[in-house]
Amino acid sequence: MWSKVSSQVVYQTNADWHATYEALVKNSLVIADTTQKGLIQFWFKDSPTLFMLSPTGKLQVKWNNLDEKKILFKLVKNLLVAGDGEKLVVKPLRQQMWIEYPVPPSFKLYWCSEATEYALKKAPLAFSKSRSEVEKEKRIAELQTKFFKIKNAVEELRHEFRFLREPTFNEVALKTGILNAQQLRTDLILAGWKNEPQERVKKNAEAALNLAAWLLYKAKGNHNLSLMARCKKAIDSADLDTLKHAQIILKHYPDIVPIVEATQLRWSEETTAKWIQVFSDEPPAPQTWK
Repeated sequence: MWSKVSSQVVYQTNADWHATYEALVKNSLVIADTTQKGLIQFWFKDSPTLFMLSPTGKLQVKWNNLDEKKILFKLVKNLLVAGDGEKLVVKPLRQQMWIEYPVPPSFKLYWCSEATEYALKKAPLAFSKSRSEVEKEKRIAELQTKFFKIKNAVEELRHEFRFLREPTFNEVALKTGILNAQQLRTDLILAGWKNEPQERVKKNAEAALNLAAWLLYKAKGNHNLSLMARCKKAIDSADLDTLKHAQIILKHYPDIVPIVEATQLRWSEETTAKWIQVFSDEPPAPQTWK
């Protein structure tokens, strides 16, 4: 019966937060992200089971059953990365069981109204942490704070630039005040930041803006057959990255989306002004047709 009972388990590990997150985001079989509280949450693409890893190495998971635990636990231990020169350690701390109701006929739960010898036992004295453990936790907390400072700065600058381009390495450094190049570069990669050639960035921004215009045109439900044909062609031929980029711009900043007219896709004054502000360059020529 116990093989079918779900349980939530908290493990103590010596997994390194940054190294583990970097390994997770590079693994094609895993989806990983971070929470506002600084936890790494990840799961296997073919499994709904969610794992949570804290900066102090605590791993929390709710196993659906014993069979799932036997399969996934081995895989998870291969994903965790211990600190430099350390061997990975995973020790269970506590467990909580879920028993579905109605319970099976053979199931019995006993209650006792009297104090037992076990209940009267004194709790074992907690062991104080060693100086190295305290220093390690302090270092992890500092690294975590800097990581989220960098991640938040990237998001703020993306909004400032209306998602037309990524902030530059130096723009993030100035905004955060973090001038350690190696740490900044590592945390930027973990935050999903991309460093691409300027011409490619401008080309992608132009394509996303124009596609956003067609998405907006379609949403308004216009019935000009010629323009709807162009609209369908533009949407169907766009790659997924451009489609995602266009949807982000349309959702957050519809005021800079170009306008579809009878004979051209016209950039508004807001679009042109923002382009010049972000790229310090004249915008591309508008798309026209007969």
